[in-house]
Parts: sequence; C-alpha cells; structure tokens
Amino acid sequence: MFRSFLNSIFLGTQTPPESTIANSASPDESGQRVTGSTWDVHPISHPATAPWHLNLSDTDTDKLLHGYQPAAMEDRWMCRSDGPDEQGNIVVHVYRSWTGNEQFQMKVTASSLRETALRGSEAKKPGESDAEITEITWDTGSGDAQMSEEDAKSLATTICKRVLGCELEKAS
Repeated sequence: MFRSFLNSIFLGTQTPPESTIANSASPDESGQRVTGSTWDVHPISHPATAPWHLNLSDTDTDKLLHGYQPAAMEDRWMCRSDGPDEQGNIVVHVYRSWTGNEQFQMKVTASSLRETALRGSEAKKPGESDAEITEITWDTGSGDAQMSEEDAKSLATTICKRVLGCELEKAS
C-alpha cells in the first residue's frame, strides 16, 4: 500500500538523470537559501518522532540547508531549514506545495559546522562524518491511512534524493 502511495505522489516518475537531479535541487537561480517566508504553511497535524542515524556528506548537508522552492504546484514539495544554531543543529522542514501542510521535520546535527566555525577548516578529521540526521518527526495521518516510522523514513529519503538531489548513505 505504501509503495502505491509513494508512486502516486511522484506520479510514477522514474529516477531522473543526474543532470535533472542537480538542476531540480537548486533552490533558485541565485543559489540563495530558501526561506519560505511567502509560504502559507501549517504544522504537522498528527506528529510522531523517532531517532534516525543517517550520515550526511558536506554536499547533502548543504542541499538540506539551502532547501527547495517549487517552480510550480506539480513539483509537489517545498523544503526549508532553520539553523545552524551555535551547536551546529539544523531543522529541515518539508511541506506539500499545494496545501502547505508540513509532512516532515528532520533534525540534523552538523558538528563540523560548529567545529569549523570554532577552529577553522582543519577541525574536520579525514573520514569523519560531516553531519547526521538524528531524528525525524512526521505526520502519521489519521484513520486507516497511518504512516509508520519505516514508511516515513523511506518517503523522507526519497524526497531528499529526488527533490533535493541528495545522495544519502544507507538509511538506518
């Protein structure tokens, strides 16, 4: 059932070629961070939260931080982030474009942002993970259409890959 739901929200699209992913992941032509200041958004109606340990590269962290401004309602998703704060924490917000309903929040710990700010570029150790999604909050839905933790993580991963152009490591 979830797979048919997932296919319906992406209109049966196949994974686009790399050039399409890279172009669609750009928040806008100027490369500016998406703020969502003009969006009419609504908080998650039926929230559930679970831990998540998904490592992020510098490139993926940058894409999550910059967000995605849809060009048309057919894009279906919009994404913005808060942070990083003094500890390098980021909250990524993902909304449905036509309703403005928030579907996900992903908390990202990006200690490399904090360490780089404190000690410079030499702070990061080779092979060290740049950042990590540490938690996901999602809208479970209501009635018979409840979304499980596994389904929420799968959908969030798909959105990050297809909409933002993230590569992401294996979800855990």
